Amino acid sequence: MTRIKTMTIMGFLILLAVALTACGGNQAASSEGAATNAPSAAPTATAEQKPAERTVKTVNGDVVIPAEPQRIVATYYAGELSALGIKPVGTVKRLLGELNPNLASYLEGVAEIGDFPPNLEAIAALNPDLIIATDFDSIEYADYAKIAPTIVVPWTDENVFERLQTLGAIFGKEAEAAAFIEQSEARAEQAREAVKGHIGEDETVAVFKVSGKALRIHGGRDIGHALYNGLKLTPPESIKEQMEQNPTFNSTQDISLEDLPTYAADRIFLVVPGDDADSAAYFKELESLAIWKELDAVKNNKVYKVPSDVWFTYDPISINVTLDEAVKLLTAK
Repeated sequence: MTRIKTMTIMGFLILLAVALTACGGNQAASSEGAATNAPSAAPTATAEQKPAERTVKTVNGDVVIPAEPQRIVATYYAGELSALGIKPVGTVKRLLGELNPNLASYLEGVAEIGDFPPNLEAIAALNPDLIIATDFDSIEYADYAKIAPTIVVPWTDENVFERLQTLGAIFGKEAEAAAFIEQSEARAEQAREAVKGHIGEDETVAVFKVSGKALRIHGGRDIGHALYNGLKLTPPESIKEQMEQNPTFNSTQDISLEDLPTYAADRIFLVVPGDDADSAAYFKELESLAIWKELDAVKNNKVYKVPSDVWFTYDPISINVTLDEAVKLLTAK
């Protein structure tokens, strides 16, 4: 009996030890699992959380804007924003729909905010969290700022690509701006190859726009960008001198009919606004004058009359459109 009791007690002790070991193992596993699934320490604002606002230096001083604005009103830079992949909630009438076919597909559904000057009530109704304005809006900065943080980007200070870079920096899209510019430059290089043999190296090209009852010349901005900067065509000496003095030269002054031969060239690109009765009437009168008929470009049938809705818009998307249009015109048989 003693031996049996001894064996029974020993067996009991072994079972008890196994049970205690298993229990301890389960507790350890449970403890380890709790440590693995426990939430990490609360993230710090600097390491994990993006700031809600940031400060941008502008011509009106430092402006605090949303870090990631969602409702942007652009009074004139909708083309630049489109090139960066940003769609504004509102812009001026002249950039929308059939008035600007270059941007129509990019701005579908964008609200109209009037024309110049933009309508402040229409802007406020869109509840913007950021306004991108120009320095020719004829609106006081303080009036914009009452509605939302506002950044004024001057129109004449920069060319089209510099302005794209400026806006890219504002929105943290420097890489997108650089990529768009690189693609545009590659496109221009291909265009230059396409027109070789169709226009002589010594031929000059002038850009005119009928404006009301007057005629204006243009340099390397607006209409002239595709021709002078994209295709690297040669302006007449009178325009070349002004472009050298001011790379952003864009004439807003009328030229007299007596000076027309001074600004003329072997080829002329001419914009006549189709929706302006005064411009249409003036051009009809101009065509009947001997001073126009005697121009080499007119006599040689090398005047290209181009539509203002396509050509008279100076933004990164539009300059690619006009570049393609220029190639078509210059290479047509």
